[in-house]
Amino acid sequence: MRDGVQQRDLPSVRQDVAKVAETEEAGPVRSGEPLLLLVRETIAHQVHGGERALWHGRRERISYSSCNEDSACESRALLPGPGQRLFCVTAGGGRVLDLVADGPDEIWAVDLNPSQNHLLELKAAGIQELSHAEYLGFLGVRPSPDRLAAYARLRPRLTEGAQRFFDGQPRMLKAGVLYQGCLERFLAHVIVPLVRLARPFWVRRLMAATTIEEQRRLFRGPTTRLWRALVGNLCRRRFFAWFSGEAGFWRYIPAEIPLHTRVVSNIFGHLETHLARDNHLVSLIFNGRYTNESALPAYLRPEPFARIRAALAHTRLRLITGTVGDALHQAESHSFDGFAISDISSYLDDVSYRDVFEQVVRTGRVGARLCSRGILYHRELPAGCARHIRREVELEREFARHDAAMVHAFLVGELQ
Repeated sequence: MRDGVQQRDLPSVRQDVAKVAETEEAGPVRSGEPLLLLVRETIAHQVHGGERALWHGRRERISYSSCNEDSACESRALLPGPGQRLFCVTAGGGRVLDLVADGPDEIWAVDLNPSQNHLLELKAAGIQELSHAEYLGFLGVRPSPDRLAAYARLRPRLTEGAQRFFDGQPRMLKAGVLYQGCLERFLAHVIVPLVRLARPFWVRRLMAATTIEEQRRLFRGPTTRLWRALVGNLCRRRFFAWFSGEAGFWRYIPAEIPLHTRVVSNIFGHLETHLARDNHLVSLIFNGRYTNESALPAYLRPEPFARIRAALAHTRLRLITGTVGDALHQAESHSFDGFAISDISSYLDDVSYRDVFEQVVRTGRVGARLCSRGILYHRELPAGCARHIRREVELEREFARHDAAMVHAFLVGELQ
């Protein structure tokens, strides 16, 4: 039989966490209990602000519902497999599920926003319960006549906290939850209309291009300046702050780095060598949804879907609501084989940033793999941590060139 743990109301102090462990230990699955190897917990805050200061006072909502990163980099960097325990930021859940595909023993999925962990539960439950075609229909990749009926099938597999959240979100479920996060709605309702108003036929030709040369021709001439100006203005810090509802991923990007021009340079540079139709994030930006099923994030494609489904029978997911620093403080020394820390470095103040990497060094086993992302640039390792991590600079550069998200800098290495 498989284990299941129901989530209780959010504890506010460490003693409550201990009570959760005592009263809700994993036991045999009975009718109506989650069938996922799953533990849900919330940890009390014990270190400095960073993420928590950005979250304080915000209502519970899904910030990222799709996959706005390219998990292929994390999979290559971490080399996941049986016998491993991995640590991963939850975000939209796709990165966690892609790591599950290779069958590690356990993954700690951590997010300060409880809604992101609810979403991961829902996506994992869908993989277990639905066929691949039904899964794409339920999430919103394909049309579906009755997503609420599909949710009713998944609901018994969710913890009580996730049930409460999604029971109160029928419109989100009916619309297809994959495109209902704050970022996805911002792209669909702000960016896409502006882009289509400016050059509707150009976008169609871009997404239809099948060769790099054909695509490059679309960027030549005076229209290139128009596009760079449009995208640059959409990427200004003030515009993001006004319209996106994002907590401020640019907060700790140095002021001397011009956010808008660097984003434009990265995107247009990527499209000089990579087809737009093969990039799921480009599709989100220009169309508000995934339009090429052959280029879907890995967990949405048939073969990885089947592997994840098989792995979920034995891979234990420990979903933790709290900051990355807090979660790592709860872990034993030398207990993790890999860390996917993405991309919280852009949100963290210097004290929190140093604390996270000190805890990575403390909790990682010798040979543990690390993949960390930052928006546009990645801060250097804190003093005292660098000598414990052997950087793989060529791999960092390769990831920065080919990553589908286009705007990330990487820190990749191995603990010594």
